[in-house]
Amino acid sequence: MKRIASPRYVPLARKLNVWITKPSPGPHTLNSSVSLGVVLRDILRVADSTRETKKVLMEGNILVDGRVVRDKKFPVGLMDVISLPNLKKNYWVGVDSKARLKLFEVGEEYSKFKLCRVEGKRSIPGGTFQIALHDGRTLIGDKGFKIGDSIKLSVPEQKVISVMKLEPNANCIITSGKHAGELAIADELYHKKGARRSEAKLHSDSESFITVRDYLFVVGDDVKVFR
Repeated sequence: MKRIASPRYVPLARKLNVWITKPSPGPHTLNSSVSLGVVLRDILRVADSTRETKKVLMEGNILVDGRVVRDKKFPVGLMDVISLPNLKKNYWVGVDSKARLKLFEVGEEYSKFKLCRVEGKRSIPGGTFQIALHDGRTLIGDKGFKIGDSIKLSVPEQKVISVMKLEPNANCIITSGKHAGELAIADELYHKKGARRSEAKLHSDSESFITVRDYLFVVGDDVKVFR
């Protein structure tokens, strides 16, 4: 795809070159992801060209969420875990102040799990619920999961380690809007009916503000990763 037409989530200069690798269909949508090839070549700079990027990938040296990925078009999105075992480096995908994807280097212990936000749930036969997560995964769980909660999930095993509730005093990162990239603590949650979007009141070290609840991603004690 043309670089100038790339989604706003892509953290690259739009007039640097004409073309950019378009993400293929996968766990994240086109408008909320960047291709793995672009991450390796243009962001992490572990390769100088697309040809070198393909070679690195085909050697099985890149892991996303604990699994080897060899497709340069694989979509990388919010809260994915990228590991480069040969370089002993691991990254979490967060957002910057302009709501663009940003990589945060983390220690080895943080490469063993990822955070997923609950986007939906529906009842299924057997009295249980199917839980839809923000990265396309689905889990089978009970009614204790609520939309907006975050799940700490081991990778690649996909076992639930813990659940972090979207409630007052929850540590959150803002993923979009005026306060994108900020870390804040939830004070109050406002439920609105009809077409109006529910909001939340939060405070950070510098101010108190109100934003859309859909922009909140609960990160719990792992908030220090994004500082």
